[in-house]
Amino acid sequence: MRRLITSILGAAALLSTATSSFAEDRTVPANKTSVISFYYVFLEENCSFGAKPTFKILTPPEHGTITSRWTKVKLDDVRKNCKGRQIPGTAVFYTPNKGYRGKDHVRIGFGKVEIPMALPMSSRAMSFDITVQ
Repeated sequence: MRRLITSILGAAALLSTATSSFAEDRTVPANKTSVISFYYVFLEENCSFGAKPTFKILTPPEHGTITSRWTKVKLDDVRKNCKGRQIPGTAVFYTPNKGYRGKDHVRIGFGKVEIPMALPMSSRAMSFDITVQ
C-alpha cells in the first residue's frame, strides 16, 4: 500500500504542475475497486494546502465506474519541512464491471484551487488507460 501511495503522489505531483496530453497507464485487478490517482495541491514553503477542488468525470469509462473521496495522505516524496505531514486531497477510484478483464479509458478533471498566500491553480485534466487483469 505504501508503494501505491508513493506512486499516486508521483502522479499527483505531475498533475499539479502541468496538464498532460498523454494518458497514464494503470493496471488494476478485476472485481476490485482500486485507487488510480490522488490529487492534492500544497505549497512546500509552508506546507499549506488548497481548498477542496471540484471533481468531474470528463470521459467516463466504458467498462467500469469512477468515484472520488476527499481524504488525507501522509506526504513522503517532498522536501524535509513537509515530510510526514498529513495533507487532504481527492482520491480517485476505478471499479471495473463485474467479471470484466481488458482495456478501459477515463478522463477526469479538477477545478480551480485557491491556496492561501499563493496564486490559484487553474483547472487540470488527466487521462488514464486502464488495464483490468
